[in-house]
Amino acid sequence: MIGLISNEMMKIVNRKLTWIILFLLIAITAGSFVMNKLNEEPVSDWRAEQMELMERYQGQLEIDELSPQMYADTENKLQIANYRLQNDIAPVSGNPWSILLRFSGLIEMVIIFAIVIAADVVSREYTSGTIKLLLIRPHSRSKILFSKYISVSLFALGMLALLVITGYCVNAIFYGFGNLSTTDLFLNSEGKVTEMNVFLQTVKMYGLSFLPILSYVTLSFTISTILRNSALAVGISLFIMIVGNSIIEATSYLPGLKYLPFANSDISLYIFHLPARPEMTLGFSLSVLVMYILVLAGLSWQVFKKRDTA
Repeated sequence: MIGLISNEMMKIVNRKLTWIILFLLIAITAGSFVMNKLNEEPVSDWRAEQMELMERYQGQLEIDELSPQMYADTENKLQIANYRLQNDIAPVSGNPWSILLRFSGLIEMVIIFAIVIAADVVSREYTSGTIKLLLIRPHSRSKILFSKYISVSLFALGMLALLVITGYCVNAIFYGFGNLSTTDLFLNSEGKVTEMNVFLQTVKMYGLSFLPILSYVTLSFTISTILRNSALAVGISLFIMIVGNSIIEATSYLPGLKYLPFANSDISLYIFHLPARPEMTLGFSLSVLVMYILVLAGLSWQVFKKRDTA
């Protein structure tokens, strides 16, 4: 099995598309943090800044058009700003980990690139005709399929790690290496403001985000296995990803949507205490994602082991 996985990893690494994706991942990540530094404005009086922010947040709360999630986000920021002023706690500045935490949206870039790779790993064997050469080897179809699945999952994990490493290195150039014991204000699961370790929160968010990434990898992989068409797999997966982002908002109004995987795919919502619904917890979302991953992986296995390669 290890030999099959190594072989599949070599296939992925030796493709020009893979290196283009890795280059784009590094370039977009580095560019995002460079632009953040260039647009950053120095703060001379953090208390005056926090008071100004509180006025802005209070004005936003009076807007009727705010969605429940946007309203909760504004309320959370207002609560934290007020807590800072009351307890004389300045915002964390110049810490690369806190900046990484704010740029959680870059994880979607990893999802997109992982979808592209996963959509091609099985269908390309059919289009090139090499699937027959694979199946005549002394390995079961199950081992062949899951070696491909494991290899593309490991590649997705590698891209997530590359995102974090690139982001940290770029920010370390501007702000230094940062202190691992630095704390900042967050809302806990009960909605109360508390000080938490910034580094651990960053590790928690990016580490747990691998499960949503894996869910989209599994979706793209399954579609590719069933349809044997990488373009359709990429298109359908990206469409579902885009629609899934709107499902998170819709879940606030329709409780039944919380059982869909896409309503549970943004781990950062739990880091910043913004669950789609009050009863939803991090454990619930992770359990939903694991269930769908197992179902989709099982479906691709059932189709692949019975499919005629002629």
